[in-house]
Amino acid sequence: MINEGRLLSQHGFAKANSWITLVLSILLLVAGAIQLAFLLTVDHPASSLYSVFFTALLSIALGVVLMFLRRLIRPHQIYQLHENGILVISQEDKKNRFIPFERIMDIYRFRTGKYSRRILNTMLFREENSRTWHHITPNIANSERLIEIIKTEQLMFRGPWALNTLAQGGDIHFTSTTHARCGLKHFFSTKLMMMNEKKIRLSALALTSDEGKTVPVEDIQFISGGSNSPLVRLLDKHGRILFSVPYASLSSADLFIALIEHMIQNRIPVRH
Repeated sequence: MINEGRLLSQHGFAKANSWITLVLSILLLVAGAIQLAFLLTVDHPASSLYSVFFTALLSIALGVVLMFLRRLIRPHQIYQLHENGILVISQEDKKNRFIPFERIMDIYRFRTGKYSRRILNTMLFREENSRTWHHITPNIANSERLIEIIKTEQLMFRGPWALNTLAQGGDIHFTSTTHARCGLKHFFSTKLMMMNEKKIRLSALALTSDEGKTVPVEDIQFISGGSNSPLVRLLDKHGRILFSVPYASLSSADLFIALIEHMIQNRIPVRH
């Protein structure tokens, strides 16, 4: 039996998004209904009746559109944060799935919306041996806090495991996807995204990629970039770029950066 631990917080549909669209749609529908009632009860010249009629129809149409938009932006999954993991609640079939922090394998962080600048306001994550991606989007309450906790917990649980794997002579696999620059493609078509991913393998001795790039770890002296920079760069002692990858296209980018930083400061002796 999985020990979920104490419930820390709940993250449903953000009230701001929910109430704003609901109130506006109701006001528009009520305004349209009042104008139609006004037409039925008051005598006016035909020219003014036509303008009021079309205004009423427009108001009702906008109200209906906002109602539909509210339903469209409503998240398909909501979350409960527990001490030992995340409870994912599906809004469509009402099924729950608890994901312990140690089972979270891949994370993508990126931004959606042209006005969010460099703020990484969206996350995709999945657990081990699963193709199902879970979305944390800005329309989920306190999404920023939830995203930060998942990122931190992944580092705490998978960081020591990854270091031990490297010390045993194993590889840690990351993926890079060509669709990461467009948040909307991430949001609407994760299956398409996964069809365009490339593998990056990190060992205690070298980093290799599907593009045929091989970088000896001993040549890596510096790393630049992170969540506040679009590119993660690995540099040699002269500052020359040995390898670079967009942060938002790299799975578990924070784990990748943490491992490289550790390997720069403390070279890992491989135990055969």
